[in-house]
Amino acid sequence: MHAVIGSLPRHYQRLNLTPDVIQPWEDGLRTDPAQGTFEWWYCDAHLADGSTLTVEFHTKPPFVSPRAPLTPFVLLTLTRPDGSRTDRQYTGEPADFTASREECDVVIGPHTFRSGPDGYTIHVEIEDTVVDLTLTAQVPPWRPETGHAFFGPDEEHYIAWLPVVAHGKVEARLTIDGETQELTGSGYHDHNWGNIAPRKVLDHWYWGRARLGEYTVVTLMFAGHERYDKAVLPAVLVAKSGRIIASAVGADAVGCTEKEVFVHDDSKVQVADRLEYRCAGDDSTFTITFQRDQDAFLLNFGTAGAYHRFLGEVTLQRAAADGSEEVETVQGRTLWELLHFDSKTNRSTEVGSGADPHDTGHVRIPVIGHQA
Repeated sequence: MHAVIGSLPRHYQRLNLTPDVIQPWEDGLRTDPAQGTFEWWYCDAHLADGSTLTVEFHTKPPFVSPRAPLTPFVLLTLTRPDGSRTDRQYTGEPADFTASREECDVVIGPHTFRSGPDGYTIHVEIEDTVVDLTLTAQVPPWRPETGHAFFGPDEEHYIAWLPVVAHGKVEARLTIDGETQELTGSGYHDHNWGNIAPRKVLDHWYWGRARLGEYTVVTLMFAGHERYDKAVLPAVLVAKSGRIIASAVGADAVGCTEKEVFVHDDSKVQVADRLEYRCAGDDSTFTITFQRDQDAFLLNFGTAGAYHRFLGEVTLQRAAADGSEEVETVQGRTLWELLHFDSKTNRSTEVGSGADPHDTGHVRIPVIGHQA
């Protein structure tokens, strides 16, 4: 079976895309929500008081099949420095949903997720919680080649990912139980869509991002099912001082290794304590390492897998292109995620080879306990 990140001229032609040029319409509605698809717009923010905030707008809840009808869905999770969380979700009717195909302008009932000349504005109001965010990009938008991973003999299935704001400035106004805070921080926005449940084609995936001094790092690694020869489809962005200095896509350009792998006691899926990505830029090579210290969130799907969020140290090592000397090393801490679709029905079989009793799948799924 065939699995590939679309990077050939025919892929760009099929999608009407231009290499290295990202148009506003690419962050607009990309699917017909009623036709066996999923789509969501995601934003997270790290705020000055130590809080983290995630907001997601979905065409249908992340825990249902892409074949489900249009069911507009909003998720909001605010995690305070002490670990306490405010979780809110909203499920609307089809009439509550509108979205532009020309730009990011998504409306779900009273909630809005919009782009504009000065950046993004997001408004969510659920129960006693009202959140208003502005996100101003400080790194150019990035698309890893076409942003589409294609699956199947005719490349008929796809999952797409567009990290529109790899790093940006955030201004947040939070009102909870009548108390209002105004905070600043940093944020991220990406857009995801597809025409097949990820669990149908993937064994698992890792996603992460970090701000390390002047550096911004975004990483993604898809690991395909055994039926797709366990194809590894990675992508890495490295930016410094607002300029992209490395964009590497595909297994030929990115080395990705899962190390210190174990079966998690609670989720029973395989987890890597250490993830390592290696890629090259114009004049340097980069090694990016995520070292897990602790679990930050778990959503257990029972026999269908699990969604994990981890907290730990991220290290970026930059070396000369010929590997002769290390230029610099920077470190920081961040959250990253694992979405694993291991059926857990037969531990004697290889990961991804078990039965698939559910037709669901999405990432970053915070509360339902994040997201798809």
